[in-house]
Amino acid sequence: MNPRMEIHLVSPTEGCRESFLRALREFRHEGLPWWVGGDLEGIEQDFPAFVAKKLADSNRRTENFVPATHLWAVAEEQFVGRISIRHELNEALRVEGGHIGYDTVPSFRGRGIATEMLRQALPVARTLGLTAVLLTCDDTNAASIHIIERNGGTLRETKVLNSNRPPKRYYWIILS
Repeated sequence: MNPRMEIHLVSPTEGCRESFLRALREFRHEGLPWWVGGDLEGIEQDFPAFVAKKLADSNRRTENFVPATHLWAVAEEQFVGRISIRHELNEALRVEGGHIGYDTVPSFRGRGIATEMLRQALPVARTLGLTAVLLTCDDTNAASIHIIERNGGTLRETKVLNSNRPPKRYYWIILS
C-alpha cells in the first residue's frame, strides 16, 4: 500500500464485505466497535442487512432518531475508513459527537485518509442543507485536532465534561 492513498467516499456497499470485516476485527482488537454496535458475528452472518441498515439511517425513523449519511472510504478496492454526517444535532450530539464522526482503520492510519475523508464529506454535508458543522474531539487527540484544523475547523471552546476524561474540544467548520 502507498503511504499516501487516493480514497473515494462511497455509500455502504456489499462489495466491501471482506475488507470491512477485516477492519471490524482491527477496531474490535483496539476496543472501538461502538459504531457498528459491536455485533461482529451478526454482521458477518447477514452483511446485506447491515449495509441496508446503514443506508436506511439517512431517513428519520422516530422523532428522536437523528438521521445520518454514512460513507465508506475505499482505497485500492479496500475499506479503509468511515465517516458519518448527522443531518442535525440533538442535545447529546451538541455535547459529544457533533455533526461528523470518522474512523480510519488502524492499519491505514497516518496516511492522510481521515483528512481526505473529511475534505470530501464537507460538500456532502452542504448538499444535506447544513451551513456549518460541529466536530468534537478530545483535547489529547492530536491526530483529530490536526485533521479538523486542516479542513478549516475553528476551535470555539474546550470543556471538561468528566474529570476522569480529557477535556472536549468543539470545532465549527463553516460551509460556504
